[in-house]
Amino acid sequence: MDQTILSKQNNYPGSYIKQDLKEAEEEHKAHKELQDKKYGLYFLLFQGLVYLIAIISFGFGNPDQLGKPYDINLNVCGVGIGLEQYKFIYFTNPTDSKHLVRTVCVKECPVLAVENDEDESLELECYLNKLINSCRNRPSIDDPTYTMLYYDSVQFIDVCLPKKASYFNNIQEGLEQSGIISFLSDISNGKIIIFATLALCLLLNQLFYFLMVKLQESVIWVISITSIFGLFLSGILGLFYYMKQSGYSEPLSSGVVMLTDEQAIGRIQVEESNITIILLSSLFFLLFGVYFLIDLIFNRKTYKTLGIKIQIVNYFFDFSTSEIQQQEGQPSRFREILILLMGSAGCLLVFCTLWVWMATNLFSIGKAEEGYYAFNTFQLSWTTFIMGFIHIFELIVVTLAILGSEYMLLIGKVVEVYKHMGIKRQKINSQDRELSLMDIFEIYAFNNFGSVVFGEILIFGLMIPRLFIRIYVWIRQKKNPQFVISDRLQQILCINERSYLLAYLRNDEFLMSAQSQYVFDQKLKETTQVQYHGEQLSVTYCFAVANLCVSLTYILIITTSTSIGIHQPVYFLMVSFIFSYFISAMFSTIYGATIDNLTILLYRDTTADGKIVGTCVKNVVRLMKESDLSEQNPQQLQNNNNGQE
Repeated sequence: MDQTILSKQNNYPGSYIKQDLKEAEEEHKAHKELQDKKYGLYFLLFQGLVYLIAIISFGFGNPDQLGKPYDINLNVCGVGIGLEQYKFIYFTNPTDSKHLVRTVCVKECPVLAVENDEDESLELECYLNKLINSCRNRPSIDDPTYTMLYYDSVQFIDVCLPKKASYFNNIQEGLEQSGIISFLSDISNGKIIIFATLALCLLLNQLFYFLMVKLQESVIWVISITSIFGLFLSGILGLFYYMKQSGYSEPLSSGVVMLTDEQAIGRIQVEESNITIILLSSLFFLLFGVYFLIDLIFNRKTYKTLGIKIQIVNYFFDFSTSEIQQQEGQPSRFREILILLMGSAGCLLVFCTLWVWMATNLFSIGKAEEGYYAFNTFQLSWTTFIMGFIHIFELIVVTLAILGSEYMLLIGKVVEVYKHMGIKRQKINSQDRELSLMDIFEIYAFNNFGSVVFGEILIFGLMIPRLFIRIYVWIRQKKNPQFVISDRLQQILCINERSYLLAYLRNDEFLMSAQSQYVFDQKLKETTQVQYHGEQLSVTYCFAVANLCVSLTYILIITTSTSIGIHQPVYFLMVSFIFSYFISAMFSTIYGATIDNLTILLYRDTTADGKIVGTCVKNVVRLMKESDLSEQNPQQLQNNNNGQE
């Protein structure tokens, strides 16, 4: 691959391209149809179950009460009739933990410039209940069960947190809440942060896409440096945030009488989530930053080759700017590729919005029960948890379906462009029209949708087991160079996204194709020391965007901690990274997957000793170099191909 590309030799499809693709498509269609109908039926049945859950959720759910506090009468603060203005829960007697159930809904959290427990003229605007018959400060009343204390507080989401250290320690137990409900509440409260991060993610992806087209092979250096910068930035910000939050986990010293707003909120956040995850992720990002930096320094030639391949992808999809004369006058396909990317990202965004909407309805199915504290009064039933797990699985399934369909569309587009290159190069008179994205979607994605979904789930589910198997095989081979991988382990290792999607362009069964692809990749790596250039580009690209987005999320969470209430910033940051990474994976598909597919579809690699590697395993698609095409006739090409195989 490297030698062929770096030597500036143009590669063109052989004369049998049209017939080969036609036969491959017909045979593929014949033997895949029954299997895909079966998988498609499974997918539709599961979707039917999810829709049934959605109907139940919207029928019985009440998202307005999700994450809201309850007073002693089981009134929902800010939600119940007459309680719309009384949004905050107030602990009327925080002097000890015995009276945490004595709560009342108030309009505003009291703020005192000077603490004055004895002033009985102070009074809150509250919604009276069966235990609280007055909201006036009455510290001197004889019966302690009717005490109503007026104290300095800070507003955090829907609770008035006392800033007095002793009071604060006493009420922490009363703030316990279901993790699922807290998470959904955070999504709702942090809409502005989500929107800002998402806007940055889309902007960076658009920018990188533009640079890919304009800078050509130089863009790999921009992406690599940005990735390294993003990794170090998010790692340093993560360590800073960890050090800041870890200070709130320490017990209050006896000398601390009053807490600041940030201290009170920080202690609640540390109590709600495990900040060790921030430390580990920050160290992970810093280590990856060091790795990418060292790799960039010592493997400059690999990055240079990768840049050349980006330029080749540009030529492949944008014939209007290509130097290849035979392709002049062809329209640029970057516009419809951009439509594909924006459409996929839009589908994912719309689906995730609907998913959150349905989740808030689903997890608001429950009832209030006495005997619990303000934020734990609302109780979820076990049926809600079961439906919730199905709903979470739906998120994974549809996300993988969108990603898999996008990969499938791209492969179809590569084949379509490649086919017409071959037809024009061979001057074959053909009335075949060039397929649009919708045509390709119907042929490669829609007709195989069930297989795409279940294949992506299989690949996703085997990610961790494959990692452990690779580690096991590596250890065994280090101890015994003659160690042979068993058939069962090899079958598992063979199942990867690249080989699975390429199976749609081949005549053999899925597993055989995956095995052939795996063996081919191993041979290619042994000969050229290069494997999955496109995957390398995608990982670098995704880390560049995702870590810059995470850095923005860190900055927003730190600077808005007292104005935007987030219970669990750790999980909020994880969602920010994962979502940004997925969106970036979509935009990097055009170059990443195309580079890897062109490895199979377009290029034959020539090593230093003249050995040719990289010929398509089953030779469904035949390819020859320009010199071969000009000097040999089709029959000679056929004989040479047979001899090489």
